[in-house]
Amino acid sequence: MKKLTIIILGILFLGSVILMWIYKPDTSKEEINHPKKAIDVQKNNSFVKYNLKEEGSFFSIVNNKDVLYTLIGISEMPAKDVFSIDKSSRLKNSIYTTKHGEDGQIISLGGNEKYLVWLDQNIDYLCTMIVYDIAQKKIMATIEGSEKKYFDSFLLNEDTVYWIESDVTKQQTETGTGEDKDTMIVGNYTGKIQSYHIGSGKQQLIDTIQTVNYPNNELTVSKGKLWYIDNRAFSENALIKNYDFDTNRIAAYDLKEQFLGHLKPIDNDRVAFFKYTIHAAPIGMYLYNTNSRKITVVNAQENDNRASYDRAGRIISSHISYDIDEEGKIKFSDTMQREFNDNFYFSSVGPISSLSITTSSKGTTDFNSIVEFNPDALKWTDKLLP
Repeated sequence: MKKLTIIILGILFLGSVILMWIYKPDTSKEEINHPKKAIDVQKNNSFVKYNLKEEGSFFSIVNNKDVLYTLIGISEMPAKDVFSIDKSSRLKNSIYTTKHGEDGQIISLGGNEKYLVWLDQNIDYLCTMIVYDIAQKKIMATIEGSEKKYFDSFLLNEDTVYWIESDVTKQQTETGTGEDKDTMIVGNYTGKIQSYHIGSGKQQLIDTIQTVNYPNNELTVSKGKLWYIDNRAFSENALIKNYDFDTNRIAAYDLKEQFLGHLKPIDNDRVAFFKYTIHAAPIGMYLYNTNSRKITVVNAQENDNRASYDRAGRIISSHISYDIDEEGKIKFSDTMQREFNDNFYFSSVGPISSLSITTSSKGTTDFNSIVEFNPDALKWTDKLLP
């Protein structure tokens, strides 16, 4: 009898397991019908904040009217995808995954309301530039880099992409400088400034610069001109150059300085820049007027050479915001800097089109929030802030 009871209980247990398996909830259908939202949203009078709900940091953001486009890094892992996040539904989708497998990563993303551009880098640090049409959801062009045609940055202006291309197989040379004989890489290789027009598919050589070295291996832009530095030879002065989009003419300006860098165009005739030496980081932001050939001081103590610019007179550093009008009058603000305790940065390629920053939230070191700051909330003063 005892043996029969055990057998019956075993049969009942097995039957209950089978029934549970047959009638278990289908969570996969629920996830399809109710996909998990990627962000939550906070609003106040000063800003709108988009907080990433999962682990990760935003970088290289493109903040369009209805959609956020971004790269997301998790811990020490590089970004593998280009994501779109719908601001209304708050859903996240991958629009592209690196073509280089486990060894690949997306290192940079830029764009506007019409196009996105990103760099897909392989294990040898060579990049493929991807040009993407947002409306068509279609890749329009791929531009392959190589050791002889190396690039690791770009600038998108309206419907044209610009970048500096160099041959890194050429021998670098070093020279002793200063009393302590520090070495500096000079005359290592020339750089070719290239452009690609998305509509026509035409690629064009804009200019050739003598050396390609940090910090002058990136391009900047005003509304009508492309701006860049030609370092020339070590013993020569650095030149500020601009390329006029309408006339295709190149102008060069010698400020009698050996080292210049980190250009921030204000308009088509004025550009902010930093002075530096090989012995110290850049300190001091200055403004150069190409018409009057005059140099004025913006802030002699400014050291955030990664400050962002909107090519309409505003420059935002981690310390101070600057507003420079047509007559050269400068106003200052620290509203954003106080609000976020200097814990923010503009993670965008090229000039900024809005006050969209990344910052840390929820007690983490991850830059897991994107903030759209209201420019009307900035409080300005005529006096330089400490």
